[in-house]
Amino acid sequence: MDYVLGIDSGGTKFLVKAVGMDGKELAEYEGHPAGLYRFSRNEAVRTIQDNLEWCIGQAGLVKADCRAIVCGTTGIDSEEDRQEVEEIYRLLPGFSCSALCVNDAEVALYAVTGGTGVVVISGTGSIAFGRNGGGRTERSGGWPPCIFGDEGSGAWLNLKALEYMSRVLDGRKERTLLYDLLNQELGISGPKDLIRICQRIERENTGFLKLGPIVMKALREGDENAGEITRTEADLTFELADSVVQKLEIWREPEFTVGAWGSAIVKNPYHFELFKERFLEKYSNVTVTVAVRDAAYGACRIALDILGGETGIYRF
Repeated sequence: MDYVLGIDSGGTKFLVKAVGMDGKELAEYEGHPAGLYRFSRNEAVRTIQDNLEWCIGQAGLVKADCRAIVCGTTGIDSEEDRQEVEEIYRLLPGFSCSALCVNDAEVALYAVTGGTGVVVISGTGSIAFGRNGGGRTERSGGWPPCIFGDEGSGAWLNLKALEYMSRVLDGRKERTLLYDLLNQELGISGPKDLIRICQRIERENTGFLKLGPIVMKALREGDENAGEITRTEADLTFELADSVVQKLEIWREPEFTVGAWGSAIVKNPYHFELFKERFLEKYSNVTVTVAVRDAAYGACRIALDILGGETGIYRF
């Protein structure tokens, strides 16, 4: 049975989907991350192979029937990056199909808007990417946290929540419900506990922290400190996306679409609504939306459209 594979390779997960030529989902598997910027080439190849085999094994699919692989991944910031990652997929044992690797922001844009418009990703990290009607592309963000990048993302929110706790411990911020909820999660009895968490972040990044739902819970209860963090979060993601709108001059078009992608904005209705409000206040010709399918399916859709000759944006 012929099929395509679509991959969302992020900082904390590797989601792969197998989709038939009719667009029907056949299998899905979420495995360990496999980014070349985090692992050696050999480690990444082994992980990719394992993830793909687990996925197609669920549906009894065979490698030889795969018509195409499209991977959207973090860490592709140049043509050299793309070629290095793409080579891995083209040389995977047992597969003899075409492969295309692009930055995960491109997959998100295609899935939300069909390839034209602007998308902001606010997941583990953050980035904005867009393409105008003339085919020109621009991006903004995607910088590492060490230079205060990943603004408005889950990683950023984790750090802001810890910053708030440090200020409460200093007496510079009022202790509110947000502190108590964070403390229930983290067990901070004093500065040393907070420092230990920071030391772990230096070793592992912030992926082990899941503080977004806690901030959202406090916000539902009217906590002002949670509200302040969320408003800043929305301001930053708006700034990322709007900088791309401006660089592309896409606002000059009769209408344009801005999409939101990633759990830090899609799963937080407060974040998304504030982000949406910022755009509707500034532009009368904008539609602000979220994706209805995940990035792995978006990658499958690119593969199917290329094979069907329905997109002039990408080719194998």
